Amino acid sequence: MTLHPGLVGQRVVVRRLLPGERGPSGGPALTDVLGVLSSWGEHEISIRREDGTVVTVPRGEIVAGKTVPPRPTQRRRPPPED
Repeated sequence: MTLHPGLVGQRVVVRRLLPGERGPSGGPALTDVLGVLSSWGEHEISIRREDGTVVTVPRGEIVAGKTVPPRPTQRRRPPPED
């Protein structure tokens, strides 16, 4: 799935270039941003991470992106029986 403005409000992962940095293989450095797509602008998008921080990504630095399912809820395990 390609990223588009209609995904605002959904959980996404975006792979982006880190300009001026090199990856371990000598190629361009990349990093992923995971969170809720909070805005879609002409030149950049914003993603709100789970911790509440907002990451702004220039659209020209986006390599790939897709929607991802909501984070699973933590289930409580029943206490061990004696």
